[in-house]
Amino acid sequence: MTDNDLQGSVARFGEAWAQGDLATLESLLSKTYTHIDVFGMFHDRAAWLRYVGGRTRRATQIGFRDVETRVLGDVAVVTGVNDVTGPGARSAGDHRTLSLRFTQVWTRQDGKWLREAFQATPIDDSSRAT
Repeated sequence: MTDNDLQGSVARFGEAWAQGDLATLESLLSKTYTHIDVFGMFHDRAAWLRYVGGRTRRATQIGFRDVETRVLGDVAVVTGVNDVTGPGARSAGDHRTLSLRFTQVWTRQDGKWLREAFQATPIDDSSRAT
């Protein structure tokens, strides 16, 4: 399994979240997944999947930048920035762009990369040059 497999999993995960694709997300989550969202709330796997279930039919888009990946055997730490645009970044009626700095932990289990943990911090990106 290569780093490309990990990068593909990270990208598929982001797109599946934006589209509310539960089947894909479930296939890419470890059984012990934990998630700390942009509001500082802690979610276990079941709670996070319930949240994602409420995101269906949102036209949210997600972009990645400044991504750094460290692979340490069967564990990978991925850091970077997500730029979330379109309706539904924070809530169903919210149309503001959200930029967040993230840390993701992935583990390789049975030949497949699974997301084990996630933490996000909102950042003010208004001064960033475009």
